Amino acid sequence: MEANKIDTLKAQIETQRNLLNTDRMDISFGEIMSMYERQEIVIKPAFQRYFRWDEEQRTRFIESLLLGIPVPPIFVAEDGTGVWELVDGLQRISTVLSFFGVLRSEDEGIKSKNGWALTEGDRVEALEGFDYETLPNLFRLNLKRATCRVEIIRWNSSYDMRFELFNRLNTGGSPLTAQEIRNCICRDISSKFNDFLKKLAEQKDFMALIDLDEEQRERLYHEELALRFISLHKNIKKVRTSIAQHMTSFMKLALDDDHFDYAKYERDFTNVFALLRPLGRDIFRQADGKFATALYDVITIGVGENYSYYKSKSSKVISDKIDREVRTDAVLRKFSRRGGNNQRERIINRLREAKRIFGKT
Repeated sequence: MEANKIDTLKAQIETQRNLLNTDRMDISFGEIMSMYERQEIVIKPAFQRYFRWDEEQRTRFIESLLLGIPVPPIFVAEDGTGVWELVDGLQRISTVLSFFGVLRSEDEGIKSKNGWALTEGDRVEALEGFDYETLPNLFRLNLKRATCRVEIIRWNSSYDMRFELFNRLNTGGSPLTAQEIRNCICRDISSKFNDFLKKLAEQKDFMALIDLDEEQRERLYHEELALRFISLHKNIKKVRTSIAQHMTSFMKLALDDDHFDYAKYERDFTNVFALLRPLGRDIFRQADGKFATALYDVITIGVGENYSYYKSKSSKVISDKIDREVRTDAVLRKFSRRGGNNQRERIINRLREAKRIFGKT
């Protein structure tokens, strides 16, 4: 191997390593609970999912701690004030917090999860029926003293490297989705855009049209769809990457822009989905009933680009466009085939077709 190539390799690896500042420590679950109660460690449901584990899975984790079985590390991101935000390991931490009855009820559905009773363990069948109050103090102390490795991403790490690290995390059974990663990273800079996106994604007209199941909502697919619209709306010239990368860049740029027009984006979003609401959930679905992002993109962007024209028309005008052109247009169907839907050229061509179809008067 040529010496200059090896030197280049070494330089690139050293540069990238210097962008990430990490630390690690072993800490007891009792101390984690104390930090949580002092709000020194924060759980943010905007980028994590509460209680995907059922009672058996939670019992299995408590049993592991009681038996001294090592558990995977958790990952936290340190903000500028030294507070930790939990990035990976929510199921483990929330299981312990809720078993001890200290998980706060400020978020929906959390209060009912405190103080639950154990089921029969895999190796300790006698665990069944015990909760925090009835479990002998010896074992309560054992749980508090059980330790966990904490991997800390320091606040002065490079933004892009932190995103890359979060993107590669797969320590648990349910890796973070792309939108959860975006929310996690961006919230560390400011919660403003996250809160704005959550507000859009919970609008009734929008939710009725996308009509997602519970698991899709838990994985923040509704927020991803809301971000998808506002990042593409009147923005075709700035689509230079895959749709996933484009949405991430849009979110980051919005946070860096002190003049980002939140009101305008909210108004455009609200108007488009209010206009489409009478057409019902099927407008974004294929014949088999599955949600189709190709239909979502073409219809929402096409109507959004020409909102001033369609707002004075009846719903039937839009419905006819969808039935007679969107669902039958040969060029559009070519850009909507399965596989590669997120590639830059396919997205751009899809948006061009949306403007062509809905731009007719």
